[in-house]
Amino acid sequence: MIAAPALVLVVMLAAGDPLAEAQQAFSEGRYAEAEQLALQAAHPPQEGAAFYLVGLSRFRAGKPAEAMEALDAAGQAADAPERGPWNFNRGACLYALGRFAEAEQAFLAATADDSLARVALANAGFAALDAGSPERAAQWAARARPGASERELALVEDLLAEISGVREPRETEGSESEAYRQGLAAFDAGRFEEARAHFLEAQKQAPSSGRARLMAGASAYRAGDRATARADISSALDLQLAPLEEETAREYLDRLSFGLRSNGRGVGLSAGASLGFDSNVLQVGVAPRDVSGGMTELVTGSPFAEVGLGIVARMRLSDAVFSEFSYGGSQRAYSVSSARDYSLQLHRVGASLEWEMAHHLRLGGSVSGDVFFTGLSAFRGLQASGGASAWLAVDESELTSTRLDASFARKLGLGDEFSYLTGRRLDATVSQELRLRTVAVTAWYRYRADLIGTLEQAASVQGSDLFQEYVIPFAWAGHATGASARWVLNSWLDASLDAGVEWRRYRSDSFLRVQFMDGTQAEWNRRQRRDVRFVLGPQVSARLARHVLLSMRYDLLVNSSNVDTQLEDTGSTCLAPEFVCHRYDYTNGNYQKHLPTLELSASW
Repeated sequence: MIAAPALVLVVMLAAGDPLAEAQQAFSEGRYAEAEQLALQAAHPPQEGAAFYLVGLSRFRAGKPAEAMEALDAAGQAADAPERGPWNFNRGACLYALGRFAEAEQAFLAATADDSLARVALANAGFAALDAGSPERAAQWAARARPGASERELALVEDLLAEISGVREPRETEGSESEAYRQGLAAFDAGRFEEARAHFLEAQKQAPSSGRARLMAGASAYRAGDRATARADISSALDLQLAPLEEETAREYLDRLSFGLRSNGRGVGLSAGASLGFDSNVLQVGVAPRDVSGGMTELVTGSPFAEVGLGIVARMRLSDAVFSEFSYGGSQRAYSVSSARDYSLQLHRVGASLEWEMAHHLRLGGSVSGDVFFTGLSAFRGLQASGGASAWLAVDESELTSTRLDASFARKLGLGDEFSYLTGRRLDATVSQELRLRTVAVTAWYRYRADLIGTLEQAASVQGSDLFQEYVIPFAWAGHATGASARWVLNSWLDASLDAGVEWRRYRSDSFLRVQFMDGTQAEWNRRQRRDVRFVLGPQVSARLARHVLLSMRYDLLVNSSNVDTQLEDTGSTCLAPEFVCHRYDYTNGNYQKHLPTLELSASW
């Protein structure tokens, strides 16, 4: 019988207080005591939970037949355990009893629980293999591989290695097969350096076979030696491999690569919902500005709710070319009446292509399109844009990468109301990434020119019969620098931090245009606006389940400018020739924006 190292019981207990002592004994490895305590508690309303623990204890004590009886009793109780783990553990018992066909069916039934699906499929493969069907075992391995975690992928590799051992004749008998078996034993025990030495010895005995070399690379990968793993697995692809082994080797190289390739293949779906508070909704950067002056009664903060949906498809077009197609949509709605018209809806599509020109060199390009809508009751188009970008990335080592990006976008304001948003944007960015075991840090510099239009907005001033309007240029160019970092604290918790500072210089002057009674015009308080913006965004994310993530984020934006609308009560009127009330110009350029958000998201 082939040893399946992943035939580990899935313990998902939800027992009440009467089972506490039994649970404690089980967790401490006192299985006989746990069995007796659980039997004493095996009566309603926790009969099913108690028999379930009896079964687990008996299995751990090496009594699979008796364990089956207890698991079957648990399955018939009113408080029967969840079917996924229950079927998985029945499969483990059946496998231990040598009833491989039944074990295979039990493991397949356990795949209904998505959190167990890949492990259950791999174990169904082991059962099928021992039942004499390597073809069926290969089928379950192929289904288990896409999207597998590192632990799950290691199990699939072990299964594929066993399948290959059954299907392919040994080139030499004796030392090669013995070295390979020793390598598998060390691999299963977590002694990866020792396993790699055995696999390399096995490969010497069969130089044209890539199976042992592939497992040597897998061992190096599990030991954390990415460079050696890449070399071994690349060498294995030049040797003889079964089709499933070839695909496994390519998936390993995906994980060992950077850029688009590192994301793997397949289709992904994500959805999320969040609640938050925006302390300064009116400062969104694209809508007509607040020209209310010193009107402190205007509410600028509002709670909001947001929902989003994303779809992505990733494909390997060849061993060196990888592509990604994506769609993302979101709707943010503000609850305060004065902020509702600033509610935003976004739709975005994109397509990317990346070519691995050489081991350390990547060249990529993408095209994308965005459409923004604004308002709720007055829902209408705000802005559309389409653009393209290109990048060149150099992966100097397993720890560092340098990337240069350049992009161009054409923007169009939707309707006369937003015509000033029409124009183009140019970006050039250089970034340096440092990857450590649990921390990744990226530092960057960007030049941006946002070459859009000018808004002319009427200024209604009490007591004046003159026509006055603000001329507000939106086009600017600027430099920005910053860094981002991400810490993986453990398998279910990570944290990130984004920070940056930007210097903006607007490309034309702002001023107040005044038309006198005789039809002549004057331009008052002409100046060129200059801003300094600081952004900070810490985030903590906790994985509540395999596909469910809870994130808490806080975004801070501090903008400092040489223009402001914090008007002072000067006692003067807004009449010619001084227009004193306009001396602080048309817009509040000095402001802060606080944005705490709580998001629940799911991805598949």
